[in-house]
Amino acid sequence: MSTKLLIQRSSQPARLGWAMAACAGALLAYTLRPHDTTPTTASQTPSTLNAPDQAFTRTFIGTEPDGVLASTGHDLSLSPELIRRFEYHLTAVGERTQAQIRAAIEADLARELNEQGRQHAMRILDAYLKFKTALGNLNQPRMHEVSGTALAQHFKAIRDLRALYFQTDEIKALFGDVDEYDDYMARKLAIVQNKSLTPAQREAELDKLKDALTPENRAHVEQPVVHLTLAAKEEQARQNGASAADIQQIRTQLVGADAARRLEALDREEAAWKERIRQYQQARTTDPQQAQQLKATLFTPQEQLRLAAYE
Repeated sequence: MSTKLLIQRSSQPARLGWAMAACAGALLAYTLRPHDTTPTTASQTPSTLNAPDQAFTRTFIGTEPDGVLASTGHDLSLSPELIRRFEYHLTAVGERTQAQIRAAIEADLARELNEQGRQHAMRILDAYLKFKTALGNLNQPRMHEVSGTALAQHFKAIRDLRALYFQTDEIKALFGDVDEYDDYMARKLAIVQNKSLTPAQREAELDKLKDALTPENRAHVEQPVVHLTLAAKEEQARQNGASAADIQQIRTQLVGADAARRLEALDREEAAWKERIRQYQQARTTDPQQAQQLKATLFTPQEQLRLAAYE
């Protein structure tokens, strides 16, 4: 996805889950990796996705892939946007087969790229899928071994594996921002764990480390602070009886109008889900037969798998 501000409520990347547990607040910034893949909420109808079946359309309803993939003449422009575009479609894993997802990606690419660019992008997709499969077999450091050094070694192992599937220029163009961010996280953890530093020295080292980042990655580091501030202000405002318009005003002031609209859309989506759950639970207590009918009409097969938590 593009690097414009996206407010997440769930589905964070798991690659550093063990490190997050070990250094909690110190690594909070990881919640918004440069390759964040949460779909952008949009005002378009589901038809903008050109989805071939209803289940896929419903999965991405109200969202669209963003980012620019093509240069002048519809040639492929190698950048992290291409990986984010792949990941947008790959969020449907488990709901669609890999062949279906690959076909959807190919159709998406064909709308923006010329034939040469499409073929190049599809070759990169195949390499990326093989890399992700191999990545699943990579050993994870043990919790008690978490350190800046262990983190750096783990990232090196990932890069060595990646080099088996991509050319050098592709790695720099597609993953350069992620590599810089990973290096930052490993060095940050080393500074946080350095007991020889005074609080003032530690703060100075962290500031120096952050200042060395590209503006894009520096924004990713600072975004979680904004998110925490927003969540606290929203909660306080609701306790004081704020209206929906008041909440939107707070959001707009802190994260901008576009992100505020996306949050508002998420609110509507969450409210609609809760209402469907309410109807289903009520029917289960009064009319089990009707509950089964509601289960079939209100929820997709994928959503029905989640209903066990409410039964």
